[in-house]
Amino acid sequence: MASGVRVGTASWTDPEFIKAGWYPAGVKDDAEGRLRYYAERFPMVEVNASFYALPTVPTTEAWADRTPDGFRFHVKAHQVISGHPSEPGRLPPPLRDLPYEPDRRGRIRKPSRELRDAVIDSLLEACGPLGDKLGAILLQLPPYVVAGDAQRREIARIVDRLKPARTAVEFRHRSWAEPEERRATAEMLGERDAAWVCVDAPRSDAKNLMPPIVEVTSPALAYLRLHGRNAATWNTGRSVAERFDHVYTDDEMEEWVGPVLDMAERAQEVAVVFNNNARDYALRNASRFSELLSQSGKGISG
Repeated sequence: MASGVRVGTASWTDPEFIKAGWYPAGVKDDAEGRLRYYAERFPMVEVNASFYALPTVPTTEAWADRTPDGFRFHVKAHQVISGHPSEPGRLPPPLRDLPYEPDRRGRIRKPSRELRDAVIDSLLEACGPLGDKLGAILLQLPPYVVAGDAQRREIARIVDRLKPARTAVEFRHRSWAEPEERRATAEMLGERDAAWVCVDAPRSDAKNLMPPIVEVTSPALAYLRLHGRNAATWNTGRSVAERFDHVYTDDEMEEWVGPVLDMAERAQEVAVVFNNNARDYALRNASRFSELLSQSGKGISG
């Protein structure tokens, strides 16, 4: 099963990748060319843009056309779905009039169930053209969502609503790692064939940092996101590039080779996503991690 490991990055359009010179001169300014170039080198990618604005059907049709058979897109759920503050103007016009509770800046702070479900339906419709290239919808919870029964019930409802798409859920408050909360949450996800997103992040006891635990809750998909280990910028970085400004060493990545191979024995497919999107660090680390897996003798896909 280790051949089902797919390694890639969080986004292929990140401006940092272009500034770092990873894309050749003839490709860097060509949207179609960038995706084709990326997909020739990696078998999977996360779509980060969908967190800010819902994609359109023509857009996802183009993604499907520009990638080879067997390629995977893991699409990040829109902010309204995951509960992050969101500018109403980022939604399509028909959805902007649905009820929500605004924050002091006028952003959607607490969406009504009607609004959240409408955004889910729109996302699922947009992802239709991806077909079996859609790996999962990544539901990344805000770091202030603490573990509890009420929170678990709403996550379960969202996961159910997102079907038939599979959901991968990333928890970002340390309370979800507490033994009883972890057990109850893993059970809830397992009942719905949803993936627990394992994370690598700075080693700290901060409440908004999850420890490097390994959970496999879906026999179809296991998931790992690597955010870098820059503790100094984790809460102070003004941009994604500053926050995740860390290039993994071989020793740091080798810590995950064994766990990933173990995950591959328990799930049909494993997504390993490097999210340290400063300069070309994620791309370099993803390539090197693939090599480290290959050197283990187990092999990977791609």
